[in-house]
Amino acid sequence: MGFVTDKVTLFRSVADFQQLHEVAGKGGHITIIGGGFLGSELACALGYKTKSTKGSVTQVYPEYGNMAKVLPEYLSRWTTDKVKSEGVDIITHSTVKDVTTTPDGKLKLSCDTGKEVGFIYTFSLVYTL
Repeated sequence: MGFVTDKVTLFRSVADFQQLHEVAGKGGHITIIGGGFLGSELACALGYKTKSTKGSVTQVYPEYGNMAKVLPEYLSRWTTDKVKSEGVDIITHSTVKDVTTTPDGKLKLSCDTGKEVGFIYTFSLVYTL
């Protein structure tokens, strides 16, 4: 389990941001768990950044759209479209069920909907109202 925890970060501090910036610069795949303000802003910014690094970003959350808990539906849908326009693959109506390692050393995230995502790094975002 140590290998998995080495590649999963709870995004809470400046050090976490510096680690994220380093990982994003390497051009790998990053998965962001959470669709609130911070998760949506990070997904959008990373999506933009990975256009130049050949990486990719996936965002997973249980709601129907970005920031759906705090925005009216039409603004949530607009925000989701903006994040998608930056190249982010969004998986809605899904929660993380399991994270495992693959034989090639990557992580695999399994959702309660049956969707699976392979990636090299994930940031789990904790946001409470």
